[in-house]
Amino acid sequence: MAAGRLSWEVEGENARRLETSELIRVYGELKPLAQQEAEKTAHGDTGSGTENSALILAELKALREEVAELRQAMRLIEYKPDTPQIDTVPADTETVPIETKPLPWWRKRLFTRQG
Repeated sequence: MAAGRLSWEVEGENARRLETSELIRVYGELKPLAQQEAEKTAHGDTGSGTENSALILAELKALREEVAELRQAMRLIEYKPDTPQIDTVPADTETVPIETKPLPWWRKRLFTRQG
């Protein structure tokens, strides 16, 4: 810097700021030997991952099958066929409509299907 080969900017009272491009211009590109690539590994506790990953994948497959079975069971429980009810009331009796209460706000969003 004192020789004037490297340009810099003043930052604050006693600080100098160098641009990376200036360092590359003056000293050249970094050599590949100076930038060794770190060895890419899994987490420290994980080995090569082949034996553990096979077990994890098998467990994942079993859990997905179990979830599918539970969903099917829920569909069977919730299934309500639209079959007409057999009329056991004589035709000469008067029928009174049953009043239905509106659903609370929290049931409208959770338990109704909207296209």
